[in-house]
Amino acid sequence: MARVRNARRALTLAEVLVASALLGAALVPIFDMVTRGLVLGRDVERRSKATFLAEREMEDALAKAARNFSLNLTKTNQPLGDGYLVTVTQTVGSRRKTLHVEVGHDANGNGALSAGEVLVALSTLVGDTATPGGLD
Repeated sequence: MARVRNARRALTLAEVLVASALLGAALVPIFDMVTRGLVLGRDVERRSKATFLAEREMEDALAKAARNFSLNLTKTNQPLGDGYLVTVTQTVGSRRKTLHVEVGHDANGNGALSAGEVLVALSTLVGDTATPGGLD
């Protein structure tokens, strides 16, 4: 009788294979979610850093324009560290200029921002404060 009890407690190979398959089927979606979460987390981190860098570059450009409106503020693919690049363009009018700042992560390492690499773009209008009615 002791043999019958021990035999019933043992698992068959088929039961072990079915349990393994069910466990594997349950783990695949979990690993997929973890991987997607890591990728999205990295994307959020890059966008947050790019936003900080773009705001810093815009503040710097605004301060320079306030001191000397005629100063050329243009930058093209200037490195900011950690693979980030900035491009600053300006459109100059008679007494105002539009500043446009783009910051992105140079994913392909070619030293230039392509359209798919730009993470943040900011624009603002700056008036010549030394001239009365600078935004007219």
